[in-house]
Amino acid sequence: MTLPRRRAVGIALATALATSLLTTHAPARASEAGVTRVWDRGTSGEHFVALGDSFTAGPGIGPVRNVGCGRSERNLATLVATALEVATFTDASCSAARTTHYWEPQQANATLNPAQLEALAPDTTLVTIGPMGGNDVDLPGLAWRCLTDGCSSEPIAPVNAQIDALRPVYRAVVADVRRRAPRARIVAVGYGVMVPERACEQLGNASVADLARLQGVADRVSDTIAAVAADEGLTFVDLRAIDGWDDHSACAPPADQWIRGLEALEDGGAPVHPSALGMTQMAAKVLATIRPEAVDERPDPGTSPVPKPIPPRSGPVQPVTSAQRVGAAVPTLRLRAVCTGSGARKQLTARVSGGHGLVTRTSLRVGRRWVATDRRAPFSVARKVTFLKRKQARGTVRATVTVRHGRAVRTVALTSKRPGCLR
Repeated sequence: MTLPRRRAVGIALATALATSLLTTHAPARASEAGVTRVWDRGTSGEHFVALGDSFTAGPGIGPVRNVGCGRSERNLATLVATALEVATFTDASCSAARTTHYWEPQQANATLNPAQLEALAPDTTLVTIGPMGGNDVDLPGLAWRCLTDGCSSEPIAPVNAQIDALRPVYRAVVADVRRRAPRARIVAVGYGVMVPERACEQLGNASVADLARLQGVADRVSDTIAAVAADEGLTFVDLRAIDGWDDHSACAPPADQWIRGLEALEDGGAPVHPSALGMTQMAAKVLATIRPEAVDERPDPGTSPVPKPIPPRSGPVQPVTSAQRVGAAVPTLRLRAVCTGSGARKQLTARVSGGHGLVTRTSLRVGRRWVATDRRAPFSVARKVTFLKRKQARGTVRATVTVRHGRAVRTVALTSKRPGCLR
């Protein structure tokens, strides 16, 4: 792609991201700035509060409920609240929010959004935390660089350190939620699949390696959320486990996209953010995870909320065992193997993601040859193709993954499709 095209893509994406996340709408009135209940039926049932950033709020998806934060009436939180027919619903999510905005007000266009934790009350019975944390590590900025100038050669250690620093922050959030809403069930939500494994025009100048870097950072944030959730005994919703992300990526026709690429389209969604259809899929995963018996079908993103009260769950909360945590983590494991570079610099990069932060070891095999073992997150291994060929390592890429919590241990075999550079 020529330099003028590269510059044009950069300008387009920068403008789109700024428009969608910072100044999408005209300034809101002061009365719109507060975190107020979306509805209160005055009946018994769930009292639901949603916390999070733009992946919860749904910027660019109309109609808009809160102008300052870009909260959509068809966002993740609203679809979940509607399907659960909660008695009261408060959406505290806000686009561009960082974890500091759990405790501090956020300047959102011309409004000041209150600290998100202020939305909680002693009668709150259900809280969803996240997705949140991507803005702390400048995930939007990384997306901009990946899709314009490339990002795969950037140092990764500083980013990983920033993500690791979120662990105590997430723990503090959980502790504060428990203090403010002692009756509440807390559900942690991670990010989904932001970009596919293949490059396409809708993803600007990004190479396969750039896309892998962007998704890898998002995965590490999600894995960090999952690890804290496991330690705290919370339910974790892994949106990456939804089947069909690659078929509904930004490379798909606009009407089929679950997440947008370079351009925000008229039918909803901001650049590199979920579309209205994507919000529907994400909400279905949240519902299936936290209350399977309440899900008869996927929420309709075009349906206005008409809540009906349902009785709250009763009975004591049972502690989650180590075996249960390991059992819940195993289905979320994913192995991704891609070829990057060219000529003598071509290499195979294989990465294991998921596992709710309980993965302790991965061993990689190509064909019949064991080529690497990794005992530290993010469990990513890169080997030059010339090295693999000298070792006669060709064929299917497999990983043996150890998942551990307490005394509970499981070893799982994962398989990835055979990358083109090894054929």
